[in-house]
This record gives sequence, C-alpha cells and structure tokens, in this order.
Amino acid sequence: MSIIRMLLSFALLAALVCWEPKAVAAQSYPSRPIKVIVPYPPGGNTDLCGRLFAQRLSELLDGSAVIDNRGGSGGTLGVTAAARSPGDGYTLLHATNSELTVVPAVQANLPYDPLKSLVPISTTCTLPFVLVTRKSLPVDSINELITLARQRPATMTFASVGIGSSNHLILEPFKSLFGIDVIHVPYKGGGPAANDLLGGHVDASFATLSSILPQVQSGDLRALLVTSEKRAPLLPDIPSAGELGFKDLIVMNWNAFLAPAGTPSAIIDKLHHAIVTAGADPAMIERVRKAGAEVTTSSPREVTSLLANDLALWSKIAKEKGIKIE
Repeated sequence: MSIIRMLLSFALLAALVCWEPKAVAAQSYPSRPIKVIVPYPPGGNTDLCGRLFAQRLSELLDGSAVIDNRGGSGGTLGVTAAARSPGDGYTLLHATNSELTVVPAVQANLPYDPLKSLVPISTTCTLPFVLVTRKSLPVDSINELITLARQRPATMTFASVGIGSSNHLILEPFKSLFGIDVIHVPYKGGGPAANDLLGGHVDASFATLSSILPQVQSGDLRALLVTSEKRAPLLPDIPSAGELGFKDLIVMNWNAFLAPAGTPSAIIDKLHHAIVTAGADPAMIERVRKAGAEVTTSSPREVTSLLANDLALWSKIAKEKGIKIE
C-alpha cells in the first residue's frame, strides 16, 4: 500500500506541476496588450464589429486590446498571420465566414486550415445577404424578378465581389431553385460592384446588408429579399428567405473571434466569458444593429460546428459548379 500511495503522490505532484503554470498564466492574463488581427482594411463591418468588441474586452479584462488591420488576398493574409502567431492569447483574429469557409472551399493549398490552425472563441455578429436590384429594373418583388429572368434568359446580370466569393456562390442555389439562367459579373471588391449597380450597369446582386443599407434606405437600390430565417430589423418591409420557404437561400454572414492553435483552454474560456458579457451590453447591441448586423455570441463548440457546416456547404456548391481559384 505504501508503494501505491507513493506512486499516487508522485502522479498528483506531476499533475500540479503541469497545471500550475497554465492556471497562473490565465489568472494574470492579460499582462500586456492583446493584438486583434482584422483581415480587412478599416471601415467595413468586420472592422467596426471587431473594434467595438475590442474596446469592451479592454474594459472587461482590465487590459488593452488593439486592432491590427491586415487586409489583402480576400482576407487570407490576415488569417495566415494569425494562424502563424504564438498561441499565448496575445494575438487574436476577428474574421468572417468568407476567409474561413468560402475561400477554403474554392482555393487549394491555403497556408492555413480553418479547422486545425485556429481555436474558436465566439461569434460576434451575423448579417444576411440582401438581394438588391438597380432602381430602374422594372421589378418590385422577388416573383417579378424571377419572371423577368425567365423571359430574358442569359441576359440579366448579377454582380459579386469576385469569383469564389460568398455572394457569387449563393447565386448558384438561387439559379437552381428557380430554374433561371443569369450572368455572373465578378468585380474586384464591393466598392466597384456597388458603383456599377448604382450606375445601372448591372441588374442585381446579393450584397451584405451593412454594405448597401444606406442605398436601400435612400431608394437608390431596391431590396427584394433578405437571406435570413426572419426579416431583418432594419428592413422590416422586405420578406425573408425563411418566411417564403426558400430554405436553400437561408445563408448568413458571420464574424467570429479565434485564436492560434495551442492557446491554453483557460485563456480561451476567459476570453469567451468576456465576449459573451460584451455582447449582452444593450449599447453594444444597438451600435452593431445600426451598422446592419445583429450581435450573436456562441460557445467555442458552436463555432466549430458552424465552421464545419459552412465549409461543407460551400465546398459542395463549389464542387458541383466547378468553381475554383487557382
């Protein structure tokens, strides 16, 4: 019995030695500024949402969380930088489903694996696509748009922010659902696509709510559908894909906080608690909503499931339609 007690004592001591540094690190975290990489330039929804949450994290963690904008290559440069950073909790990533699930579905040999290179913490906000048309297009509803597309096969033009982008891929189930043939017009970013849509050079687009909200509210663009289960609070008069029974068109954009692989679970837990607390702040909810999104926090496990499900969805569409980025 004495030998057994001795072995148990050694095992307990070894466990305490392994546990103590991690526990102490989590208790003292953060002891220096936290860098939050946003893989886009300043000004967009991902940057705004990231900044709002970073500000609240600074307050809740009694530290400093600063935004580091790393735009380029459709967001993949910033994700790569985060994935290659030390897993110590002092580099975080605030990214979107685009570079985490859409780009990996259409582009091979990325320098990161969204399911292995990063550890999910929580989502922060969600927003739907809005099917918008130029104001001079003679349609006032989704049914009228479909009718016109059937009357003019292979003539109606749909803008996207690039081949393999999420608002390109959603066009494929849209075409299949209604049996229509439309022309995809890829642009090098949302700005040029929106300008040509406003100028009447293309007919329609699936655009993110935050990117076209002012133009819809001013009447410069006409909104016909939001790709959410329920109507968007900022566009209460526009029907949703869910209420119309268009299950294949229920597609949400989302932002999330992640950390490099290897980040201690105690630090992930501490960050998750702070993010959820920040997301429950009425002032935060109101500011994010004004930008066209809804605050949506979740558990790390839920983010992992979201990543896997979205990656499977976009990979299936890309494979069926032969969409690839070399």
